[in-house]
Amino acid sequence: MKTNIISEISRNYSQALLDTAIESNSVELFSSQLNNILEVFNSSQDLKVVMANSSISNLKKLEVIDSIFKDKIDRKLLNFLKILVEKNRFNEIESIKIAYEESVNKLTNKKTVEVVSPIELNFENKSNVLFKLEKKLNCEISPIWTVDENLIAGLVFKFDDYIIDTSIRAKLEDLSKTLNR
Repeated sequence: MKTNIISEISRNYSQALLDTAIESNSVELFSSQLNNILEVFNSSQDLKVVMANSSISNLKKLEVIDSIFKDKIDRKLLNFLKILVEKNRFNEIESIKIAYEESVNKLTNKKTVEVVSPIELNFENKSNVLFKLEKKLNCEISPIWTVDENLIAGLVFKFDDYIIDTSIRAKLEDLSKTLNR
């Protein structure tokens, strides 16, 4: 799971976007459309260059945004993108989206948890782990399943600012530290 540093400015913009989404009952729609916007943005090197170039006027950038997204995304989200361009904050779109998703997850009592195992878990094991995690954390879990062959049995859970390592490797490392004192 990649750790992202999100600026206070991005958090403020994402909160404003979330407030707008809640007001218009479009939280999930905005989430989905933000993903699509980033997909388009990240797939076009030309678009990245245009949006990052300070010698291109904001008026031209607004025209570009309109031509790409006008009939493809919610009008309020389109207006939000235009505000980002006008305030020279379009470069923050990715961290705004991440902050938005974090806020939505808090609002809907969801957590994204990376579950690391030494082998690929089958469906039954994944279901058991997911059930126990949801019960323990008292929220809905969106798992990211990864394999680390260096683990010796057990699992590692990464979420928020926590890492819970139940692997034997971690227990052996702890024992080694204790013995070396």
